[in-house]
Amino acid sequence: MTVYKTQNIINCRDLGGYACPGGVTADGKAIRCGIPKDPTEDDIRILKEAGVRSVIDLRGVQEAENMPSLFADGSIFDYYHVTLLEANPSLTSLDLPVWRMYRISLEEHGDGYAKVLRIIMSLDEPFLFHCFLGKDRTGLLSAILLSCAGVSREDILRNYECSFDLLRPFVEREIAMKTGLIWEQDISRLMSDRENLDRVLDYLGEKYGGIHGYLKYIGFNDEEMDKIGKKLL
Repeated sequence: MTVYKTQNIINCRDLGGYACPGGVTADGKAIRCGIPKDPTEDDIRILKEAGVRSVIDLRGVQEAENMPSLFADGSIFDYYHVTLLEANPSLTSLDLPVWRMYRISLEEHGDGYAKVLRIIMSLDEPFLFHCFLGKDRTGLLSAILLSCAGVSREDILRNYECSFDLLRPFVEREIAMKTGLIWEQDISRLMSDRENLDRVLDYLGEKYGGIHGYLKYIGFNDEEMDKIGKKLL
């Protein structure tokens, strides 16, 4: 896994370095991060040098309108916006545990997951995908991509767990400065405790037979899932 030393793009890392059938996932193929709201010139240079040509925004419609991505006009990278969940203080229930929000994302936005995966299937170059913190919706899509590549559940959980270590300086700074950017009051909801993803993987296993079963439910066959997985090789 390569962690990119970007200044204003948080939690920026790729899905490389995980054991899979035939070897390991490659560095620089699929890069995950938090919102690239104010990337510096060096941040953009780092992404371009990594080969990125496409950016996929997984946030809700209101989120994208309230805090536009610098890449949204398509002048720097090709830009795609596919909602996997609307997350903002006016619409998001703070009473629901994080793992339940993940279930809602998967169950209510299956069409979004299908759309974003078909976009990924169409891309020939490295791509960047993000939500707000690059932990939740980005974490779910990462789990799906890694699973399609044949990565083990344990490594998928480890990939998820990395987020808060990388997010902590940003989160603590924003809370201390009272910028309002971090609206969650319970800091545990900002952490990447493996239990959040583990419980969702259990749920997908019980209801669909696992991630591959879920993908079949939203319209993918084995050949297409194999093609998705090869995007990481």
